[in-house]
Amino acid sequence: MIDIHSHILPGVDDGARTLDEALDMLRMAVDTGVTIQVLTPHIHYGRYENQKADLQQRFAVFQDQVDSANIKIGLQLGSEVRIGTEIMQLVAQDAIPTLGVYNGKKTFLLEFPRIDVPVGYENLVKWLINKNYLPIIVHPERNQTFVRLPQKLKILTDMGCPLQITASSLTGLFGEEAQQNAELLLQEGRVSAIASDCHNLKGRKPNLNEGVLAAQSLIGASVAETLVTTVPNQLIANV
Repeated sequence: MIDIHSHILPGVDDGARTLDEALDMLRMAVDTGVTIQVLTPHIHYGRYENQKADLQQRFAVFQDQVDSANIKIGLQLGSEVRIGTEIMQLVAQDAIPTLGVYNGKKTFLLEFPRIDVPVGYENLVKWLINKNYLPIIVHPERNQTFVRLPQKLKILTDMGCPLQITASSLTGLFGEEAQQNAELLLQEGRVSAIASDCHNLKGRKPNLNEGVLAAQSLIGASVAETLVTTVPNQLIANV
């Protein structure tokens, strides 16, 4: 399986705090069937002001540490960027660590606040697409506005933005409402990927396999499998 959303790169955000924790998270991911793990640190102005060059350097060091620990898993670097006008500057500076290229556009994870969506969000996303960046909308099932006003999410999918839901939403970790909305998005065929969005070894652990099992009961094993194999592979490809 391919997990396109994680906070395993140690010491950069609210994910893994130490190298040991990060390595144990990767071991857990391997044990649950993940073969490619994308590391997607937060870029969130005012909170996690990570820089592309520093993340790339940290990733290179971490890759060597993973190799030394003999953990057999493919790693890629991406990012989870909080929506805001700062994104325009990041694009101008080529400062977003992207996952890959999909339909000619660079992919990255775009995060919205938990409660609302900013005014003009659709114009910013349209601008990004025109600049050949394709945002993957992460955990929309956990955003209160998208839940209450699903037409606001439809605006984004109509533009071609893929949706990524969280495995733990499907298992009920984030509550009944998030679970029901994730299930509805799956049943409507609007989800492109399921990911773990793992942060630690306990409450937010690597559990992509659990999300897939939950999805299988709703949409069947073959379709659920494509959401952690075929489609994610397309989203992170570099050609």
